[in-house]
Amino acid sequence: MEKIARFIVKNKLIFFVLFMALIVYCIICIPKVQVENSITEYLPESTDTKKAIEIMKNEFVTHSTAKIMIKNISYNKAEGLYNSVKDIEGINSFNFENSEKYYKNSCALFNITFDGDENAAIAEAAFNEIMLKLEGYDLAIPTYPSLNLMGDLKKDMTIILALAAVVILVVLLFTSKSFAEIAVFPIVFIVAAVLNMGTNYWLGKISFISNTVCIVLQLALAIDYAIILCHRYTEEKEKCEDAEKAMTLALSKAIPEIASSSLTTISGLLALITMQLRLGADLGIVLAKSIVCSMFTVFLLMPGIILMFSKLIEKSRHRSFVPKISLFSRAVIKVRYVLPVIFLIGMVVFGVLQTNINYVYSTESIDTNNPTNEQIAKKEVDKIFGYDNMFVILLPKGDYAKEKEILNFVGSYDMIDSALGIANIEVKDGICLSDSLDYRAFANLLDLSLDNARYIYMVYAINKEDYFVVTNDNIDDYKIPLIDIADFAFDFIDKGYVKLDGENKEKIDEIKETFEDGKSQLIGDNYTRLVFNINGSVESEETFNLIEELLLNVKQKYPEAIFAGEAMSAFDLANSFETDNIKITLLTIVFIYVILMFTFKSWGIPIALVAVIQGAIFFNFGYVTVTGSNLFFFVYLIVSAIQMGATIDYAILITNRFNSLKSSMNKKDAVIEALNQAFPTILTSGTIMTVAAFLIGFIVKEPLIASIGICLGRGTLISIFSVMAVLPALLYMFGDLLDKTCFKSKFKLAKINILKKEKIVNEIETTLITTTSKNIEKGEKDDERKEQ
Repeated sequence: MEKIARFIVKNKLIFFVLFMALIVYCIICIPKVQVENSITEYLPESTDTKKAIEIMKNEFVTHSTAKIMIKNISYNKAEGLYNSVKDIEGINSFNFENSEKYYKNSCALFNITFDGDENAAIAEAAFNEIMLKLEGYDLAIPTYPSLNLMGDLKKDMTIILALAAVVILVVLLFTSKSFAEIAVFPIVFIVAAVLNMGTNYWLGKISFISNTVCIVLQLALAIDYAIILCHRYTEEKEKCEDAEKAMTLALSKAIPEIASSSLTTISGLLALITMQLRLGADLGIVLAKSIVCSMFTVFLLMPGIILMFSKLIEKSRHRSFVPKISLFSRAVIKVRYVLPVIFLIGMVVFGVLQTNINYVYSTESIDTNNPTNEQIAKKEVDKIFGYDNMFVILLPKGDYAKEKEILNFVGSYDMIDSALGIANIEVKDGICLSDSLDYRAFANLLDLSLDNARYIYMVYAINKEDYFVVTNDNIDDYKIPLIDIADFAFDFIDKGYVKLDGENKEKIDEIKETFEDGKSQLIGDNYTRLVFNINGSVESEETFNLIEELLLNVKQKYPEAIFAGEAMSAFDLANSFETDNIKITLLTIVFIYVILMFTFKSWGIPIALVAVIQGAIFFNFGYVTVTGSNLFFFVYLIVSAIQMGATIDYAILITNRFNSLKSSMNKKDAVIEALNQAFPTILTSGTIMTVAAFLIGFIVKEPLIASIGICLGRGTLISIFSVMAVLPALLYMFGDLLDKTCFKSKFKLAKINILKKEKIVNEIETTLITTTSKNIEKGEKDDERKEQ
């Protein structure tokens, strides 16, 4: 290891140039990173929801919408506002009438659909004009077209980074041994963050969660790598005047320590790759990559930076501000028989409690202490007008009779309060788009002459090769679904094959607009879309029961049917969570156990360390059940993996210190000194991670990201207490027993035997020498007596 360290220190200028080139490359790549804002994009490919999303993206137009509730208004005033708004350019459809669907409890509900697809500029412009006309009214707006989630997140993360920077500066000033070394840390962190952000370009696309929180979590998870190297350098510099030699020795000792520490974190994160929800793999890979970027920046760049600042570091040395915690350590030893018992009982109790967590699978359902304006508005609207819970069924295109049957069947359920499909879109006088018409009814619908309508039908039959209709003069009985003949007729008329007067042309254009709008939203190249609204919350037991029943009944009639919607997505995720939960928990524990087994060369020590952190995880999530709040399932998976992978480093640090000290002092003193030595590192790293997580939790309004922050901050605090209080008690009581679980290699045994033999030989030699000396001395005394 010393050769590698010497090579890095000797070639520090080459590494400076290399990192400069990488930074330039990454700065160019950062703007090119694609960010995915929808969690549903990460659903398993096998789920109905994922299949439906891909189909709808390719085959259907989804218009931008807005829902606006005007509070404390009379119906007449609301109707006046409706009349002033409905003709604004960019509005596709907007209905309002005196019924409980639109007006209730002195509140008016405007459901507006805009032209263009989602996030189109025309929709945002129309919405802004509507808001000008509604200025001064008491509004609740749960949905609108210009919801800028990424813009809000970037603002929040800027505030968080600024506050985190202040906290980190204060913590480093308190725990550092030189004021100048604090200048090294920001350089190292910024370089590592830029490398990680730039290399995200290699992944093609990352989630908005990874894009926003990873920079803060990278800082929290990897800052201790830089601290370890810096402290190692300070220790070596006290023994050696030459800075480069001190750095070589420090780096050779820091590399194994940092590498083993990072492996536990990376293994916990990589366990997330096995999740069925690919969001876990996305966040796990980006965070694991951030740890690697930080590690290599510390190994390859930081030595050169420290050497650049070496003179300033020497001049600005100061005494340690971190107090000794000997009193705390002695207290831990005094209650060593009580603490583990309490911890074990609590571990069992909170382990059971966490199995009763009220998990939710839609971000709309997450309980949050800092709700957005949209979340508050949605609760208000749902309370008065009922739930807006859209549900979609996709069917292979063509069988209009089957579509109408399913539309009527699903619409007959009590919880379904609206059903929309081609089969029930009325064009005129009760005629729907899927109805089959003869040429007379078609002529009446479009105000065409019978001759023109008959001519259109004849040409259509010829194009479809229905020659029997033409040759046998059966055109009078020939019926065609309106949606099929209309498309053909409009094209026929537009090409001038049928001459119309201005009034007829105007009426046909109106019907054509209705037809094309309905077709773009409900008919694709291969599928038709049926849209329903469930009058129930996304994740209620009644909603899930309804979906289960519909899946069974509809797919019996139409196996090719594909279901989608927020409730369907939640239903799919709920079914996959139990498997993911068990799999990720076991993989994380196994990965970390194996790493610790090789680190400590013991099968018993890893059990103690993993048990302490797993107990902290139980306390963390059992607390959620105690408070009665719910938890988004993904938060449990990601936070438990990070908490296990990252905070077990604190346990490793204390155990290593204890093992190295107990050979030169008794167990009690070894525990006290181990805690004193580990406390500065745990204080620095733990404080930064806790503060960074809580800043995310309390500042960010996006409920999923906020939940991750709060749970991770709370979990870090619990882990710190567990390793500082419970682990030392276990090491004190069971240290000798754990030593017996260490692996003894043949080489080590041979070495021990050689040492024993050497000891025996030395003892024999010493005995012989002592005996000989005594005999000589006795002989000399006897000779003296004889002479006398």
